[in-house]
Amino acid sequence: MCGIAGFVQASQGPESSRILKDMLSRIEHRGPDGSGETYETWDEWSLSLGHRRLSIIDIEGGAQPLSNVGDSHLISFNGEIFNFQELRPQLEANGYAFHSRTDTEVILQAYCDSGTESFSRLNGMFAFAIWDKNEKTLTLCRDRHGIKPLYYCSLENKGIAFASELTALMVHPGVSRKMDPKGVVSYFFSDYVHAPRSILDKVFKLAPGNFIQWKNGVLQSPKPFIEPDLINPTPTAKKSIEDTLRMAVRRQLIADVPVGVFLSGGLDSSIIAALATAESEKRLKTFSIGFNEGDYDESRYAEKVAKQLGTDHYSAILSEDIMLDKVDQALNCLDEPLSDPSVLPTYFLSQLASKEVKVVLGGDGSDELWAGYPTYYAQRLAKYYGYLPDSFHRHLVLPMVSRLPVSNRRWSLEWKLKRFLCRWDHDASKRHLRWMAATDADQLKLAFPDASTPEILNQTTSDGDPFPSNETLLLDLQTYLPGSVLAKVDRTSMAFGLEVRPPFLDNEVVELAFQTPFRQKLKGKQTKWALKNMAEDFLPKEIVYRSKKGFGVPLQQWLKGPLQSRLQKALQDSPLWESPWVSQAYFQSANESLVNNKMDTSKTLWSFLVLDHWMKRNQISEIEISE
Repeated sequence: MCGIAGFVQASQGPESSRILKDMLSRIEHRGPDGSGETYETWDEWSLSLGHRRLSIIDIEGGAQPLSNVGDSHLISFNGEIFNFQELRPQLEANGYAFHSRTDTEVILQAYCDSGTESFSRLNGMFAFAIWDKNEKTLTLCRDRHGIKPLYYCSLENKGIAFASELTALMVHPGVSRKMDPKGVVSYFFSDYVHAPRSILDKVFKLAPGNFIQWKNGVLQSPKPFIEPDLINPTPTAKKSIEDTLRMAVRRQLIADVPVGVFLSGGLDSSIIAALATAESEKRLKTFSIGFNEGDYDESRYAEKVAKQLGTDHYSAILSEDIMLDKVDQALNCLDEPLSDPSVLPTYFLSQLASKEVKVVLGGDGSDELWAGYPTYYAQRLAKYYGYLPDSFHRHLVLPMVSRLPVSNRRWSLEWKLKRFLCRWDHDASKRHLRWMAATDADQLKLAFPDASTPEILNQTTSDGDPFPSNETLLLDLQTYLPGSVLAKVDRTSMAFGLEVRPPFLDNEVVELAFQTPFRQKLKGKQTKWALKNMAEDFLPKEIVYRSKKGFGVPLQQWLKGPLQSRLQKALQDSPLWESPWVSQAYFQSANESLVNNKMDTSKTLWSFLVLDHWMKRNQISEIEISE
């Protein structure tokens, strides 16, 4: 688990070394155990390739950038390949020799063996750059589900620059510091910027499951190395689910350093903790965060599971004062704006775990694969609501629901009704995206009068497929999971040099999930039924069947109370207001609506605060937002 950075440009000199060192210094937190650089020139081109290392496997022999035995290829790699011990003997049988025990060298030799076709054989989380010295070709690749990040930008001289984090890429003088208007709209709509865009103009995120190649000044379009396979599903036995998950956990426990588990007390992390306890040869350490606010606290459930499993459990209770005191530190770990407020508790959880271990397993990906969100059940109800006349919806239901008083309670009935009905769309995919959105499309038109509709709404349609279905899960797997959930966990954990591994996103687990019928995942109102049916065999029913809480914070109360003065100041002096493209009046009005309990605009205002903080911290002074 590391950080990578590099560039190819049309000249080399002292500046190349300085730029690369500066880029690597921005991601030192991702790899505090070591640093490496390689430089090469040919014709009119030059390559600068760098790496920051967090030592997990082959601590003595895994320095990067790493070359193969024949010195024909070079790699800088961020991540872990969990099936590298299975791939290595196959490559040795083909005549390839190894000079290290690393998974890094397995990637490189696999590429030498079968080129980009080898990427689909990799089971893991990764982002890497491979340099072919003979062909003078640079290949960038990102894992199937976007667990690890990778940004890139074409340079004016037809070169390319790339890095694990956006702020590292921004060090290169050829990278734009102007904001992309479509990226800004995407961010306010969804909490994050949908790949392949980023918040900056002409800077892109390599989409999950894609690779891209550069050669002789030509950057090819990204290509997928794996396509989703939604075969005709057949019922899956619970033993098959358990065995597949158990094998994934076994693979992800491999490390030359201690491994722990994030344990919230919810179903997903409890399953991982139980399987890891059974598979580990050592006593496991588990970690949880609790809250003084009862609606958000799950710590007693985590302690119950830890006691049953016999783990060494570490926990901390966060007060409002503690969290608010560290808001800036938590936001500082975001290289690109991300307005999911659960960044805060995840930051504290990562800090807690990093004091004891270098690696933890987590439960991310389960909700998107096994139907864990309440929106999936809401989609079932929506099929029937859609039969009602539009006039009934517009003239009776909407006016009535809009007048409901704003509730301060988390996931209140008022909140659910407004989310379901005020964001109604006859297209199921668009409806689902709007339900998940931070700021709905109609409000975005007021905030950014000259902006277009969020691109993701134009790119996605349900194509008449019945909702909910595995298609619904795939939509979240390709958007919300990599854009928000995995990005949040990656940035907050790597801020402390902590590696988080998600067994639910093991290739075989994902494939099994999509072979399992949706009806086996959502039964009646029971979400994740297939997992719960399996987990009954080794977890208390109190844990298996309790209501989902999530990892949230009382955002509405904070913005009305202790964060209100900070919000008011930002509403006056934000660099966003330098551009007429953004409506300052809208955001000020949104704050008035929040304070006066007319409308819950907390997610929109938090998105604004996060973006304002990011712009000021990164000194984004060129406010001219280019189209």
